[in-house]
Amino acid sequence: MSRAAGTRIDGYEIVEHVADGAQAEVYRARAVDSEAEVALRFPHARVLDHPVLAARWRRELHLMEALSHPHVQCRLDVGRPHSEPYVVVEYAGGGSLDRWISDGMAPLPVGQALIWGRQLAVALAYLHHLGIVHRDLKPANVLVTADLEVKLADFGAALFVPKVRRFWTLPTPPEGTPEYLSPEQILGSPGDQRSDIYGWGIVMYELLSGHVPFTGPDPEAAMAAHLVNHPVPLRDLRPDVPPGLEAIILTALRRRPERRYPTALALLDDLDRCDTLDPAGFDLRPEAPMAGGFGQGEGRAVLRFVAVVAATFVALVSTIVALTVALR
Repeated sequence: MSRAAGTRIDGYEIVEHVADGAQAEVYRARAVDSEAEVALRFPHARVLDHPVLAARWRRELHLMEALSHPHVQCRLDVGRPHSEPYVVVEYAGGGSLDRWISDGMAPLPVGQALIWGRQLAVALAYLHHLGIVHRDLKPANVLVTADLEVKLADFGAALFVPKVRRFWTLPTPPEGTPEYLSPEQILGSPGDQRSDIYGWGIVMYELLSGHVPFTGPDPEAAMAAHLVNHPVPLRDLRPDVPPGLEAIILTALRRRPERRYPTALALLDDLDRCDTLDPAGFDLRPEAPMAGGFGQGEGRAVLRFVAVVAATFVALVSTIVALTVALR
């Protein structure tokens, strides 16, 4: 549904159409009472009519209520009644990083990429402290403000991660764009904060080289590339990339989560001293491919699950037998 400039919706006036995404239409608007610029996101009718997509929309609205950070796009209208489904969020006037890349701005100068990369890492550290994993980090979900700072946006795929690790999780279909998915998400894991660090590495690689490290002629081939291919070293493409920064990005892109930075804070610590880092201190040897199905960690989880089911079944049978004998 197109909304013309000047249309008033509750306390907001539409200024212009900004984007038509997969889940929602986005408009620049102004608050009538304060003249503040905001963005209005209207979910597509097909989203509201689809049980899974509608639940994802509601989950995103609920999650955004807790967010308040300079490098995270925040919700502005918590608690205000609406005449129709939409959400009011901060407006960033510089478009998305995706637009910068498609307009030929990438490869970026190393200094600018480093500034934005650090701001993204700060945003991830904030989200992870709250127990939130974004799970869909890509240039289209990173907004640029009029002051040339970045804000992480679009929390439709985000999850709260429980503080206590669950004993068993069922495989889940990957959510996101194939070129930016982490290997563990491709293999059916819901992902954790290390998955976001992998996404950070993909974005940084693209900003500095102009293209993603893993792709293919179709989504399946692109996902397979994450599992078997090795990224071309950045300095082979751009000799002006500092060796320390290349080592940081390639560490974030390690195929197995346990070989990446464990936290965004650890990533930030190295970013703040990347000019003095010795790449020889990083383990960047080629990794073995990750086959489909269960990896070592998932295999142990399967065995534990089977053991619990078997033990429960044996206990149940024993109880039934004991009761039968007692009642004779």
